[in-house]
This record gives sequence, C-alpha cells and structure tokens, in this order.
Amino acid sequence: MSINRVIYWAILVAAMITSAAEAETSYWRIASDRVTVMSSGSSERCARLAAELIAFERILRQEANWDASYELPPVTVYAISQQDARRVFLSEAERKQQAVTRFQIFSKYLPDRDSTTLALVDVGGIDDPLQSIFLMYAEGLLTNGPTLHDPPWYQFGIANLFNGLIIRSDGSALLNRNVPFEPMDSGKHVQHESYGLPKLLRIGTADLNAGGDFKSYLAAAREWAQFGLLTGEQRRSQYRELALQMRQGAPADEAVKAAFGKSLDELTSEFATGNWRYQVQFRINPIESAKPFPEPVKLESGEAEALLRVLAARAQRGGADQP
Repeated sequence: MSINRVIYWAILVAAMITSAAEAETSYWRIASDRVTVMSSGSSERCARLAAELIAFERILRQEANWDASYELPPVTVYAISQQDARRVFLSEAERKQQAVTRFQIFSKYLPDRDSTTLALVDVGGIDDPLQSIFLMYAEGLLTNGPTLHDPPWYQFGIANLFNGLIIRSDGSALLNRNVPFEPMDSGKHVQHESYGLPKLLRIGTADLNAGGDFKSYLAAAREWAQFGLLTGEQRRSQYRELALQMRQGAPADEAVKAAFGKSLDELTSEFATGNWRYQVQFRINPIESAKPFPEPVKLESGEAEALLRVLAARAQRGGADQP
C-alpha cells in the first residue's frame, strides 16, 4: 500500500559530526535462514540485535493475527558506525536535505519487492534508531502481506502500537505510553484534523491518499488499537472481527454491530469516555523462539567493506521518499 505524499519515517536528531580521524570499525555478522544482521561494536551487540529483531517479528505476528503459514520476507539489518554512515548511509538527496536542515538521519527502512533492508547508525547506545526501525518495519509489513486488504485503521493502528517500544532481554516488549516518532509531512495537507471513531473507521486508503492530517489519523488509529488489543481477550476478538467484516465490504455501522453486538453510536460513547485506558496492558509477554541463532562471526575488513558498498548502493536507490 502506498500513501501518495511525502512521509518520511526516520529518526532525526541534531547533527553532532566531528572531523577527527577515527580507527577502522570492526564488524560482526549473523546469517540464519531469512535473517542477516551486520553490526559494529561487538559480537554481543550483533547477537542482541538479531534476538531483538526475531522477538519483535514474533510479537508483531501475534498482534496482527497473521496465519502461521505466512512467511516473512528475508530481512537484512545493518547497524553501522557513525564513521561509516557518512559515506554509505545517505543518498545524494538526503545529503542535501541534511545540509539544509542541520539534522542527521540515523535510521532507514528500505523495502524491495522480495526482501527488506533495515539500516541504523549506532549512536552511543541510544535506543531511538532501533525503535524507529521497528516502527517503520511494522508499518511496511502491515500495509502488505496478509493484511494488505485490511482497513487502514487496522494496519496503521497496530503498527503504531510499537511506536517507541523496547524489547527486553527475555523477549518481552514494553510499549511506550507516549508517541516518540511522527511522520514528517510535506506541510501541504490539512493539519489538526479531528478523527472520532466513526470517521476513523470510515476512512479508506483513497481518503488517506487524498490528504488530511496524517499525524492525527495515526494517533487516533493507535488509540483504537490500544482499546482493541490491549484491554482484554474479548475486545481483542471483537477488534479483529471488525477488521474482517470491513475487509469483506461491510459498512462501518453494520460491521460494528456484527463484531461488538452494539451500535456504532454506543461503541463511540464507550470509547470516548476513556475509562478503558485503566485496563491497557503495556507489556507483551515473550513468545518462545523456535531455535537459537548461530554465534556472530567477525568480518575481515575487505568483507565488511564489500557489504557496506551493498548498503550504499541500496541507500542510493531508496532515495528520500520512503514508506
């Protein structure tokens, strides 16, 4: 699914670039089945990234209610040093943007037809680049694959549950109560638009493409997903049934009646009271992994440089307009 506007999901922070000479960066790599992780720093860092990615994919699969037979496309993760980011991370358009804005891009989501590249810059142990990568990855997967034809409130709502999440060492996730990352809009669309539940449910992909306040839409879809998925099994089942009914063409009013057993007006009133917020569970339990990853392997400098060139070529093709 494509939203025809300039929405650039990335973590932008004030640039703090030094020109001092730096030693060559060491890299480690893990390759297992469909997942490849290349990381600077240490073997522990590489192993942790791989474990967090798999934990995140399992949690996303659970919350999106994907069929067990659905196989995620191959994914490659690059976690590179700031030194190497200066030469391989940005397209020419992004370099120009960075020079004008004085902000630096630290994460990128680069999907292809059959695979995905996730790239982030290591910035002194800060979690922001990884958190933004998970958000971009979730949104990309949910607007394709098994949920391609689900209503946008379902796709974007579930994706934005993971806005700012942290994956813990046991594989559990702690969701963020705030909204750390927002899309950068072109500024040509309506701002500060309100999305009550009836309007949220009735908006389709074509409406989003036509304009509107996308930031406010995402915030409303996220709240609706919290209501539907994080307040108990009954609502979780009803929320999913509502998405199914609407995917099959039922109008919002009829779909709500079929899924929740009440009118849209009644459900809107229940949602608007906000009492449900006291029931929201922001921790998602770990899901057992099928098998462990192999140990990270330290890369020779020539091999690491070859892989960095692959990333550079992919970054050039990605450009500044990303999903």
